[in-house]
Amino acid sequence: FATVCAACHMPDGTGNQMLGAPNLTDDTWLYGSDIEDIKTTLYEGRNGQMPAFEDLLGDAKIHLLTAYVYSLSD
Repeated sequence: FATVCAACHMPDGTGNQMLGAPNLTDDTWLYGSDIEDIKTTLYEGRNGQMPAFEDLLGDAKIHLLTAYVYSLSD
C-alpha cells in the first residue's frame, strides 16, 4: 500500500479528493465494498483515474492488497 497506493490515497487511506482518490477508510464505496469489487478495481482500474495494477503487482500482491484495503473500511 505504501509503495503504490499511498501517493493518491494517503498513507492512512483517507484519500485525496483533489486528485479524485477517495477515502478508503469510510463506508462510502463508489464501486462496491466487497472483496471482488476491490480486486476488480486493482486489476482493471476505474474510469481513467485509478490505474490498473495487474501487470505491475501480479496476482499474489493484488490478493494481499485487496485484503488490506478491505480492512481499512469501518
